[in-house]
Amino acid sequence: MDSSKSIFKSEFNWDSSCLLDIPLIDNQHQRFFHLFDTLSELISKNEFGNHLWEIVDELEKYTHYHFTTEENLLVEAHIAESEIKLHQSQHQIFIQKVEEFRMALRYNNVVLPEQMIQFMRKWFLMHIKVTDAKNAVEIKSYLKGKSA
Repeated sequence: MDSSKSIFKSEFNWDSSCLLDIPLIDNQHQRFFHLFDTLSELISKNEFGNHLWEIVDELEKYTHYHFTTEENLLVEAHIAESEIKLHQSQHQIFIQKVEEFRMALRYNNVVLPEQMIQFMRKWFLMHIKVTDAKNAVEIKSYLKGKSA
């Protein structure tokens, strides 16, 4: 188990490859990464206490402000309806997962921290670095035109 903890910590760092060059979104993504990093640290130290509740609460807050921000930008930038629907369905999966984390906490699921870190890592690598990046050019162009 210790080897997987060190793998999560060492192989996944915030760097310029995480940026979409959309400051509002990048700042929110960085907040998500900070939650991931905090959870990773808790796992490495095996010190959870009430911290898991706090992380789940923060993830829930994140879903509200970040997903609203992203979905509004997709609409405003005139991204294809099919892309917006795909994005929204992925966001719904995340929201459902956070609800599952909360339920698992109530039942003291001992493997929850590992499940959370794995989900968050996959979300970052697949949703943020792939799905979000897919629309970044159009959103940047929209924002540039809006500020001009």
